[in-house]
Formats: sequence, C-alpha cells, structure tokens
Amino acid sequence: MPEHHTHGWKRHGKSGRWFRRLLTPQAIKNGFLGIVLLGIIGSLGMLGAFAYYSRNLPDPGQLTDRSVSQTTKIYDRTGEHLLYEVHGDENRTLVKIQEGFCKDDPSMETDPNGIPLVMLEATITAEDRTFCTHGGFSYTGLARAVFFLGQRGGGSTLTQQLVKNAILSNERHLSRKIKELILSIELERTYSKDQILQIYFNEIPYGSTYYGIQAAAGNYYGKEVKDLTLGQMATLAGIPKAPTTYLNNPDMLKFRRDYILDEMVEQGFVTREAADAAKQEDTSLAVKVTNIDAPHFVMYVKQQLEDLSFA
Repeated sequence: MPEHHTHGWKRHGKSGRWFRRLLTPQAIKNGFLGIVLLGIIGSLGMLGAFAYYSRNLPDPGQLTDRSVSQTTKIYDRTGEHLLYEVHGDENRTLVKIQEGFCKDDPSMETDPNGIPLVMLEATITAEDRTFCTHGGFSYTGLARAVFFLGQRGGGSTLTQQLVKNAILSNERHLSRKIKELILSIELERTYSKDQILQIYFNEIPYGSTYYGIQAAAGNYYGKEVKDLTLGQMATLAGIPKAPTTYLNNPDMLKFRRDYILDEMVEQGFVTREAADAAKQEDTSLAVKVTNIDAPHFVMYVKQQLEDLSFA
C-alpha cells in the first residue's frame, strides 16, 4: 500500500485556517475594541491614582515662600576677608540666574555676579535636554522610571529632581513616584522655567553638605560659580546625578565630565576646541580643610549668633 505523507500538511492546514480566522474583520474589530477598552481602563486608573495621591500634597506655590538654611559667613572688619563659615547639615549660598534662558535669545547676557550661561547649558546637557519644552516630565523618562523602579536608573527631569529633593523624600516607591509626577506638573504650572532653574541651582545637593551650585563651587574649587572654568562647570554639572558615586570615584567623574563636554559640542553650546582644552584641565575636587583666622573673634561671634538663635 502506498504511503501518503499527509500528516504534516494537514497540521499546517489546520494552523493556517486557525490563523485566517484570527484575521477576519470581526476578529480584528474585537481586538481593536479590546485595546481601546484597556486604554480607557488604564486612563481611568491613572486618573483615580492622581486623585487619590493628590490629597494632602504640599502646595508647590509655597516653595519660594519657605525659608531655606543658608551658610552664615563671618568677615573681618573690612568686609572683604572671610574668616569662617557657620552652617548646619546644609551648606548653602544663594545665587541668581539671568532670566530668559529658555527663550533662546542669542542676546541674553547673564548676571555678572550670577550663574554663567555655560553653567546652565552644562547642567541642561547633563540632566534634562528637554527642560525648556516639557511640562514637568518626559514620557520616555517616565517609562524608564517605572521599569527601573527600586533601582538606580530611570529618567527624572530637573523639575522632578527639584520636587524629590526640596519637597518629597528620596524613597523609591511607586506612590512616591506618582506624587513626584503630580507635583512636577503643578510646579511647571506655578513657576516659570527661569524660576524653576533658579530654585534648582540653589536647592540641589552636590555631595557632602553642599547644597546649591555656589556652595559646591566655593568648597570644591575655592571660587564663586561665576569664576569657574569650562572644565570645572562640566564637572559640577555631572555630580547631581549620583553625588556619592562620583565623589568617591574621581575617574568616573572625569569620564562624565568629558562626556558632558562632548555633548555640549553636539548641542552647539561650545566649540570642539574649547571642549578639548577643558578636558586637559585638572578639575579634581579639593578637600576643604577648615583653618580659622582670628579664632577668638570668630568663636565670640559664633556664640553671639547661637545665643540669638541665628546659628
């Protein structure tokens, strides 16, 4: 009796008929409706979560009204020579930025005593390139944050970083991430981009007890931020992403500095020649040793401040 090899093609035929049934107009319609339904359910769930977590959240409008701790500086009688700095857990000196950064105005000039334009550009390059256009968060960054929840990673905008450091805690929970998202959106509605940038540069931690760019510049390089070199600005711009990691790994910080400089070239903020020259700088962070000039006078003033509850 001749053999008939039909078993293989019959199975293939059944499989083909089953696949064709999936492609019928009714099946496609049902699948599309199912996707739409899931989207609606997901959206309603997100709205419900927003409504639930929006209760009892801090008012972002009070961010500029609250008092932040600043470093008390004791000078000699000339007012020029700094004798000592008194601070608690947060060493901070406030500094201003020139308004108009996100307006892309080529004639914009920075305050000569404030944060240089290049420092703003270095930070935007390092942390949040869409800062001037987003509404508080980025969709791709949000997706990464959910995927990497509980791990180092994810993508936070400058606004989200500000909320995390100035308003909320730094814990890694989904509920905290939702609150951060809500407050970031509200922050963008409450303040201009310039205001958010200024608060960011005065609030964000740069490692140790140094909060804000002015304190970081003064303690790591012994300069005001307006006097920093390009290499130093790129180095400081790289720290907020992971202060402890970079402060304990100088080679990693140098690599990040060079990466930021290269990206600034790509963004058109600096020339290739300037970036290459900045890479040759010694931008090592100094370990500040406190030597007190006129110690008796300094301790007397410090005691007077403590008695008045100023320190």
